[in-house]
Amino acid sequence: MSKHALSPGGRAARWLYGIAVGLALFSGMGQMPIYKRYYLTDLPGMAWAGDFIILSDLHYLAAALLLGLLAWRLALDIRAAGGLWSWGPRGWWGWTLLGLLAASGGAKALYNYGVFIPPTLFMLITFIHMGSAMAFMFSGLVSLLMKRKQALRGLA
Repeated sequence: MSKHALSPGGRAARWLYGIAVGLALFSGMGQMPIYKRYYLTDLPGMAWAGDFIILSDLHYLAAALLLGLLAWRLALDIRAAGGLWSWGPRGWWGWTLLGLLAASGGAKALYNYGVFIPPTLFMLITFIHMGSAMAFMFSGLVSLLMKRKQALRGLA
């Protein structure tokens, strides 16, 4: 029996989590005009990646999916401690980064909906959001590479 069969939601939850994180990273980076600058929007079928409104809506959608999945996981984890999870953060570092992302993203969303935040504070919130997103991305890459390395060691 694989570890995915034991994890609540199984492979579907793992795939949804990966899609939500990937979509949030792609749409978040796309809101800075780097896709036009590096000609990604010139590729066939990728012109939509240069539209800020589409990317903003995708970012909100990915954030909602990610928050829903993580709330579901936290609720199940509180009910049955010690479960085996094949997706999502496993330690305090991942939960801290996701907490920072949620708090700073919520503040940025409130600002976008017209709530006044002083410019200096908004700039700090933006840097916290981008910094925690980059730390989350690099932590995830390191985690994936370490798993791959351990799997390759098991084959030898």
